[in-house]
Amino acid sequence: MSKYSYKAMDASGKTVSGVEEAESKQSAISKLKNQGLTVFSIEDSEGSNFLSRLDAKLQSKTKKKGKVKTAEIAIFCRQLSTLVNAGVNVLDAISDIAVMVTNPYFSKILLNISEDVKSGKNLSDALSAYPKIFDNAFVSMIMVGEKSGKLARVLEDLAGFLENSVKLKRKIKSAASYPVFVGTFFVFVFFGLVLGIIPKFQEMFASFGAELPLPTKMVMNFSNLLIQKMPLFIILLVAIIVGFKVFTKMPEGKRKWHQFLFKIPIFAPIYTKMIFARFFQTLSTLVKSGVDIISSVQIASNTVSNTYVRGIISDIKEQIITGEQFSSEMDKYNLFPKMIVRMTAVGEKSGQLEEMFDKITDYYSDEVDVAVATLSSVVEPVLIIFLGFIVGIAVIALYLPIFNLANAMVNQSV
Repeated sequence: MSKYSYKAMDASGKTVSGVEEAESKQSAISKLKNQGLTVFSIEDSEGSNFLSRLDAKLQSKTKKKGKVKTAEIAIFCRQLSTLVNAGVNVLDAISDIAVMVTNPYFSKILLNISEDVKSGKNLSDALSAYPKIFDNAFVSMIMVGEKSGKLARVLEDLAGFLENSVKLKRKIKSAASYPVFVGTFFVFVFFGLVLGIIPKFQEMFASFGAELPLPTKMVMNFSNLLIQKMPLFIILLVAIIVGFKVFTKMPEGKRKWHQFLFKIPIFAPIYTKMIFARFFQTLSTLVKSGVDIISSVQIASNTVSNTYVRGIISDIKEQIITGEQFSSEMDKYNLFPKMIVRMTAVGEKSGQLEEMFDKITDYYSDEVDVAVATLSSVVEPVLIIFLGFIVGIAVIALYLPIFNLANAMVNQSV
């Protein structure tokens, strides 16, 4: 058993410290959590500082590039907000959180950030050194929180924003999982029929020397064509994929492709709602944090992955700078639904723009949930019916000659 010195916060928000005896550091943390304590830092009571040992241990593990999930950043924001609200200074709070982070790469990043803050940098400046983890919108909101003295509130808003983003991604992934499974199964069944089962039946029918029905001939000819031209089809498929990637890497090609996404039947309405849900959620969070509307629009546009939409928003921002209203500029583009335009106009006139952005965000978040659920319920039976249709055609075409042969043998015997 070892002894560990700790610093933690109890249920009332009071900072406490002491020594806990346990078999390991993790066991000590578990015991303290069971006592209702939130552990800030823990170290071996014999004097070897845990942070120092952790930093040394992670040096070799973080030489390669790592990955930080959105959910991990959301948890970090929530923890940092709690600690700052409890009166813990930012430097100690980040260092303490780094101890509890299970992702070695993220833990190392947080230790580096704490060192930067310790050297005199602002938190926003320290975070900006890692743009792949903390994007421009995140850093800008932290900067506003530092200047306004509302860092804990901004961190709480960021945590909520990131948590909602994670929930949306999970819902979309969950809704798409079954259709993807059915689609993949269909591909395997199709190629199994064409490349495996049909050729076997063709050999059997050829040995009979009987005249085959038209449906059977069509299926056999299709199978033969696919087998004979398989190398050509593979080359053509690879060429299409490579050509598409080259085309979408060019700025104009990428813009045209992103514009085309809004014209795809069934998919386009859902995609549009997802874009607006993301954009207005970011915009709402920025405006609530005290960022001016021009900067908010610019920063929020960077969170939109669609370059076509981003270009339109950039044009709108330029017009806002000249004194135009956000709502009137959106009204010039068919991309923005009239409801968004009208609600934004009401918010501008009443001075309650952030409340309107919140309502738009809530509306489109609900719409995305409904649209994704509806799409899943429609796509699943369509895929199953289509799969059954293909299999049915193959079964009829393959067994029709057998039935004809059986009838012919019966007639001959009679």
